[in-house]
Amino acid sequence: MTRTLVVIRHAKAEQGHPQGDVARELAPRGRADAEELGRWLAGEALVPDLVLSSPAARTRQTTAHALTGADADDVEVWGGRGLYDGGAQRVLEAVREVPEESSVVWLVGHQPVMGIVAAGLADEDASDPDALAALDEGFPTATCAVLTTEEAWADLGPGDARLVAVRTARA
Repeated sequence: MTRTLVVIRHAKAEQGHPQGDVARELAPRGRADAEELGRWLAGEALVPDLVLSSPAARTRQTTAHALTGADADDVEVWGGRGLYDGGAQRVLEAVREVPEESSVVWLVGHQPVMGIVAAGLADEDASDPDALAALDEGFPTATCAVLTTEEAWADLGPGDARLVAVRTARA
């Protein structure tokens, strides 16, 4: 079974929040960009079976707006503190816990971890050269990297996926 992991950096957030970084919310442009990203993903037949999302306010809001844009408000969302501050290894461990029947999974988080995860999973020889070039240019807000793999989620590791697209949404 081909599995698709969509690695998403949260959309544009406010600069600061009195309750700290984890409480930062999306800016108006971020809400619009997240919905646009969801519409694009739905148009590419990448509506998720499951979403893994950092518990930070801006990632939860990015998830909600992207799901609205994809017309998929009833999708299950898993969170966990490790998706916020656990680093690339912890994020990959969370992906390995995804049920095997899930064929499309969105992973919504923060930079630099999302870029590290996407680049680390991508097999450069099997990946789309344009997508690799786009990934090399950075991972701005409201960007997703689409990776496909034949590996089981539990076995997913470095170089096991094909990077097929990188998309930055701007409403």
